[in-house]
Amino acid sequence: MNRRRQIILIALLAAMVTTLGGCQIFAWMINVMIPPKAIPAAYELAPGGKVLVLVDDLGKPVRYEQIKRLLTEKINRLLLDNKAAEKVVSYQDIFRLTAGRKDFNRLGIANIARELGAGQAIYVYIDEFSLKDNPSISLWHGKLGVLVRVVDIEGQTKWPADRPSGHRPEAAETSQVDDPSPNYGAKIATELADEMALKIARLFYKHWLARGHMAGKD
Repeated sequence: MNRRRQIILIALLAAMVTTLGGCQIFAWMINVMIPPKAIPAAYELAPGGKVLVLVDDLGKPVRYEQIKRLLTEKINRLLLDNKAAEKVVSYQDIFRLTAGRKDFNRLGIANIARELGAGQAIYVYIDEFSLKDNPSISLWHGKLGVLVRVVDIEGQTKWPADRPSGHRPEAAETSQVDDPSPNYGAKIATELADEMALKIARLFYKHWLARGHMAGKD
């Protein structure tokens, strides 16, 4: 089917779906009929060597420490799976350095990267994180906001050049859920980390976005 026929067919189906009130069906049809859109990497990491993903909360310490491990491991996996990086520094190595150096928070990103054998670092600063709007009630509502930048071992910000504080992806957020279990926070944190890790990792490799996703809400 050529492009013109696709457009005509979609227009006809759209008219039918609009009459029936099926917005989700229309989004699905767009996905089926039109190829996904290629989204280029916002920044391509320098080839070769190790990449350090350093998730930091300095100045705004989070109450749920595991979010840093979750983010680091998930970003590392996505970078490797999509060949945006050949090698990464494991979270275990970062943790060992943190535990072994009392002056860790004074080392600076470049020095930490050198200590861990990395040639560049993706610095992820957590500037917003919560599992609940009100910690005294059982209503869970997760939020995670970060700033991202790439730093070389000389301490120079390589990306984004026009925003020294870093690039801010759209915040990750979960829907409100009422659950009395104190362990439910782990599920919320995992959902936030999954969503944000994907947003961050995709900055560094070409990916595809379904047209239906662009046309409507998930």
